[in-house]
Amino acid sequence: MPVRSPTSGVIDSPVFEEEPPYSRSALWLTWLLGAAMFAAVVGVALRFTDVESFTRLLARAEPLWLVAALALQGLTYIAQGQVFRVVLKAGAQSLSLWDAGRLSVMKLFVDQALPSSGISGAFAVVASFVRLGFAKPVVLASLVLDLSGYFLAYAVSVGVALPVVILQGHATPTVMTACLLFVSVSLLLAVVMPRLTGNPRLVAHLPGQRFSIVARVVSLLTGADKDLARSPALLWRITLLELMIIVLDSATLWVLVRALGVSAPPLGLFAGFMLASVLRSIGIVPGGLGAFEAAAVVTLHWIGVNVAVALSATLLFRGLTFWLPMLPGLWLAHREWRSTARQPERLATTDYWSPALNQVFCNVHSSLQGLSQAEARARMRSAPARPKDRPRGLARLVLEQMRTPLVLILIVGALVAVSVGDWLDAAIVGCIVLISAVLSAWYENRASTAVEQLRSKIALRATVRRDGKPLDIAASEVVPGDILLLSAGSLIAADGRILQALDCFIGEGLLTGETFPVEKLPGDCPPEATLGQRHNCVFMGTSVRSGTAEVLVTRYASDSEIGRIAKTLTLRPPETEFERGLRRFGGLLLRVMLVITIVVFGINILLHRPALDTLLFAIALSIGLSPELLPAILSITLAKGAQRMAGKGVIVRHLNAIENLGAMDILCTDKTGTLTRGVVVLDGAMDVEGNGDATVLQLAVFNASLQTGMRNAMDDAITLAGKTLAPCPGANKRDEVPYDFVRKRLSVVVANAPEAVRLMVTKGALDNVLEVCTHVRRGEQLLALTATERAAITQRFADWSEQGFRVLGLATRVLPDLPHYGRDEEKDMTFRGFLLFFDPPEPGVKDTLASLDRLGVQVKIISGDSHLVARHVGQAVGLPVERIITGAELSAMKDEALMHLAPLTTLFTEVDPNQKERIIRALQKTGHVVGYMGDGINDAPALQVADIGISVDNAADVAKQAADFVLLEHNLDVLREGIEEGRHTFANTLKYISIVSSANFGNMISMALASLVLPFLPMLAKQILLNNFLSDIPSMGIASDNVDREWENTPHRWNISDIRSFMVVFGLVSSLFDVLTFASLYLLAEKGPEVFRSGWFVESLLTQLLTIFIVRTYRPFYQSRPATLLLSSAAAIGALAVGLPYSPIAPWFGLVPLPLPILLTVLAISGVYMAAAEGVKRLFYRHQRLSRARGMP
Repeated sequence: MPVRSPTSGVIDSPVFEEEPPYSRSALWLTWLLGAAMFAAVVGVALRFTDVESFTRLLARAEPLWLVAALALQGLTYIAQGQVFRVVLKAGAQSLSLWDAGRLSVMKLFVDQALPSSGISGAFAVVASFVRLGFAKPVVLASLVLDLSGYFLAYAVSVGVALPVVILQGHATPTVMTACLLFVSVSLLLAVVMPRLTGNPRLVAHLPGQRFSIVARVVSLLTGADKDLARSPALLWRITLLELMIIVLDSATLWVLVRALGVSAPPLGLFAGFMLASVLRSIGIVPGGLGAFEAAAVVTLHWIGVNVAVALSATLLFRGLTFWLPMLPGLWLAHREWRSTARQPERLATTDYWSPALNQVFCNVHSSLQGLSQAEARARMRSAPARPKDRPRGLARLVLEQMRTPLVLILIVGALVAVSVGDWLDAAIVGCIVLISAVLSAWYENRASTAVEQLRSKIALRATVRRDGKPLDIAASEVVPGDILLLSAGSLIAADGRILQALDCFIGEGLLTGETFPVEKLPGDCPPEATLGQRHNCVFMGTSVRSGTAEVLVTRYASDSEIGRIAKTLTLRPPETEFERGLRRFGGLLLRVMLVITIVVFGINILLHRPALDTLLFAIALSIGLSPELLPAILSITLAKGAQRMAGKGVIVRHLNAIENLGAMDILCTDKTGTLTRGVVVLDGAMDVEGNGDATVLQLAVFNASLQTGMRNAMDDAITLAGKTLAPCPGANKRDEVPYDFVRKRLSVVVANAPEAVRLMVTKGALDNVLEVCTHVRRGEQLLALTATERAAITQRFADWSEQGFRVLGLATRVLPDLPHYGRDEEKDMTFRGFLLFFDPPEPGVKDTLASLDRLGVQVKIISGDSHLVARHVGQAVGLPVERIITGAELSAMKDEALMHLAPLTTLFTEVDPNQKERIIRALQKTGHVVGYMGDGINDAPALQVADIGISVDNAADVAKQAADFVLLEHNLDVLREGIEEGRHTFANTLKYISIVSSANFGNMISMALASLVLPFLPMLAKQILLNNFLSDIPSMGIASDNVDREWENTPHRWNISDIRSFMVVFGLVSSLFDVLTFASLYLLAEKGPEVFRSGWFVESLLTQLLTIFIVRTYRPFYQSRPATLLLSSAAAIGALAVGLPYSPIAPWFGLVPLPLPILLTVLAISGVYMAAAEGVKRLFYRHQRLSRARGMP
C-alpha cells in the first residue's frame, strides 16, 4: 500500500458536492507533471539498458513470487481496514472486515487521484461511514488515531532506515536534512493532534484557518470523540498496524525483486524504500508519480541491484500498489458519489419541538390533510433503504460466496495456472467454484424470499392520514410529513410533533428511563428542552400506553432519537446458542485447515513436487474440509422449517431462534387465553356484603368504557354487562389516570355523574385499591375502613378467588373542579364493592400440557393475578401447585435463593413486569433454555430476555416486535406443533454438520498423509473439488429429510464437544479404510497415478454418500427411512461416481477407466466401510449415553 501524505485530514460535511481544496487546472497540472517525471525516469533508465532486457525480465518472473507479492498487498488493505475496526470497536461499534477493506481501497484512490494532502480520501471515508450509520465522533476519532499512528510509525521507520543509509555511505546533507525534518514534523503531529482533539479553545487559535485544508483539519479535531482519540492504548495498537503496513509494502518490493531472479539485502532495501517514500510524501504530484520511481531505482542500485531489475521491480510494485487499486477505487468512489447524489435533501427538522406548528408543517412540506399518496411514494423512493430491509439479490449472494478467503486463494491459483499455460485445469477449477457459488446463492436466495414472505404476514402496521383519509400501511413506509394516528398499544414508527392528544400517555422508559408513562400534550417547548422535557413530541420505538393522538412525523429511521442512539451504541441482539455453536465449529475447522494446508504445502515443496500443483492441492484440501455449502444448507433447512411451522400457525421472525425452540425445556406463560379460554365474563358486580349491586356495575361501566388505555378482556366484559343498564346521558369523562404496574389501578374522573359533579372512579387489584381507601359504603351508610371491615373484605376476596374468580376492587371519591387530575388525587377514597370475572380452562389444554411434558417441556405460570386464582387454574389443568412464589416474596428474595427455587416452582403470582424478567434470568442461570409467551405491553421485557420469545398475532405491537415467534392462534397446541417442527429443523441442521465433519475430515486427513508417502499427489486439485461438489449435492435434500420420533421427543442443545468427538472417531474410521484403499490401489494400479487417482476418487465419493445414511439417524440405517429427495439424489450421484471414469469427459478431470478388478475392490471396500461405520456409530452413541448417565462430560 503506498504511503500516505503525513498531513491527511478530514472534513465535516457528509456529502461529495463541496468543492475540493484545489482547482481543476491545478489538478491536471500535477498529473501532467507526474507523467513527465515518470517518462523522464524511464528515459534515463533506458540509457543504461534496452527494452528487450525489460521484456525478458518480466517474462521470466516467477509466478509464485508474484502471487506472494499480491498476497502481501492484500494484507496491507486488511491492516488498514483493521485500523478503522479497532477504533470503532473501542467506540462500541462494529465494522465488517469486507467493508473496512472496501473503504481502505476507496480512500487510497481518492488520496492519490485528488492531491489534497490526504484530505479528500479522509473526506470520502467520513461520508461513507456516516452514510452507513456510524457515529461521526467515533469515525473522526478513528481518523485522528489513523493519522497519529501513521506519523509515529513513519518516524520510527525512517529512524531505523537512517543508520543503514549512513553505513552505506549515502547520507548526503540533503538526504539527512529531509529525513530529520520529516521525522521531527511527524513526531510533532503524532503528539499534538490527539491533544488538540476535543479542545476547542486551542484549536480555535490554530493559524491559517482561512485555508480550506486547515479548516477541515480543525473540523476533524473538534468533532472527534476526545476519549477515543486520546487513548494511549489505542494509539499504540494503531501504530503497530501502521508499522505492519510499511513493512508489508517494503516486503512486497523485496519479493518482486526476488521474482526477477535477484536476492537483495532486506535491510538495505527497507532503507531505500523509506527514502523513496519520504520523497513521495513531501511532493505535490499525485501518488508521487515519477518521484517515487526515480528514488526507488536509485536506492535499489545503491544496494547492488542493476538498473533493469530495479526499474522492472519498481514498475511492478507501482502496478500493484498504485495503478491496480485505481480501478476498484474509481468504481467504489463513483458508487459512493452516486449513492450520495441520490439522497434527498434533508428536511429542515433539526428543532421541531420549539417552533410554531405552522413552521414545522412548512419544514416538512405537509399539511393537516397529510401527504398525498403520490408524494409519499416519491419520498419512499428517494429515501435510503434501511439496512435491515435492504434486499440481497442473487448476484450479491454469488459475490458473497465467491469472496471467502479460501475461494479467493483458489481463484488466484487458477489465474496462476492460466499464466503458465494450463488453461484446462484453470477452467475446470473456475467452473466448479462458480457452479458451487451459484448453487449456494440460488438456494439461499429462495430461502430468504420465502422467509420474507412469511414475515410480511406479521409486519408492524401504522395508521396515517393521506389525502385527508386514514390509511393502514406498513410501519416501514412512514415518511416525514405523514400524519400518524396513534391509539393505545401502538408502537410508534417515527419521531414527531403532537397535533392533538386525548389522555395520551407514552411509555418512554426505553429512551429516558422514566418509570411511569408520560402524558403528551400539544403546545410548544423551549429550544433547550431535553428529551424527557419535550411533552409535545413522541419518539420512534416507544409505545402508547393509553389515549389517542395525532402526530406530524418529522424524523424516522437513523435520523430518529433511537436511531441516533443505535448508531452510537451499535445495539445488537445477543448471540444465540446456535450462532455461538456455529462460530466455534467454524473456528475448529479453520484451525484444522490451516495446519493441513501449511504442513502439506511445506513438505511437498521440500519433496520437490511441482509448486503450482502442490499449492492448488493444498488449497483444495482445505476447501474439501470446509463446509462451503453450510450457509446454503442452513438457510434452506431453516427456511423450510419456517414454512412448515407457518403451516402449523407459527410465524418465525428470527430464523436462528428455531434451534432454541427445539432446545426449550421450560415454557413460562400467563394463564389467561393460554390455559384458559380467554373469554372473560363478568359474573357479578357485588357490594361490600357480597350482594349484586347495579350502582357498582354502573360505576364500573364508567371506568371501563371511558378509559382510553389498552383494551382488555375484563373491560370488554364490564361494557357488555352494562348494556342492561339505563343510560346516563349527562355523564362524560373529565380526565384519566392510566393504569401502570406499580399502582395496579386505573382511575377515570367522570363529570356530571349521578352522585357528584366530579367523581373519580377507580378499579384495580384489591390490595392496591384498599390502600387508597379510608371509608367503605355499606348500603346507605358511609363507614370508616377499620381493620375489621378490611379483614371482612379480604376474606370475601379469598373465598371467591379460591373458586377461580378473578376479583377486582372498586372505589370512588367526590372531587372539586380542577384543571387536571392525577395520581395525587387517588386518596381518601370510599370502597364500593367487587367485580367478579370468570375465565374457564381451555378445553383440551390438560392433554396439551401432558404432550408438552412428554416432549420434555415444563410449563410454569407467571401471572399478575392472585395466588388463589392461579392455584385454582393450575389444579384444573393438571399442573403441580404445591410450591407458589408471590411477587412480594420475590422482592424479598436474593438472586441465589431464586436460582435454587425457580426450577422447583410452577406458579409465580402477583408479579410485575420486572419480576417476570428476573424469573426468566434465574431459570437461564441454572442451565435451562427458557421460552416466554406473552401478548401485552408489560410482556416486552420478558420476551426480549427469554431464549425464545413467543407472542400472538393480535398482541400489542411492542410485544410482537420483541418476540421470536408469533402464533396465529392463542393456543398451546399450536405451540406444541411448533416445538416439534423446531426440533425437526435443528435435527436436519446437525445432520449436515455431522456428515461434513466426519466424512470430509477423514478423507482430507488421509489425502494429506498420502501426499507425503506416495511418490505422486494422490488427487489433483480439480478432482478434490469435483469430489467435494458432487458429495454436497445430496446434502441439499437434508433440509426436507425425515427425523426419528425419539429424537423429536427430547430437547437437544448444541454441543461442540460432541461434534468434535464425532468428527475424530468417524474421521479415524474413514482414514482406516482410506489406508486400506491406498494399499489395494497401489498394489493393483500398475499403470500409474491416473488409475490410482480414479480408483480413490470413486471410493472416496461412495463412502461420503454412504456416510449420509449412517449419520442421519441414531437407529440402524436400515430402520430409518430417508426422504425421497435425499435417497434419489444420493443414488444418482453414486451412479455418476462409478460411471464418470468411463465417460468422454473423464480426461478433463484426469480420470481413466478402472479395470474390473479395481472397480470390484473399490465397491467391496465401500460395502465393508458401511458395515464398520454402522457398528462404530452404535458404540459411540452407547458410550455417550452411559457417560451422561454417570454425569461425565
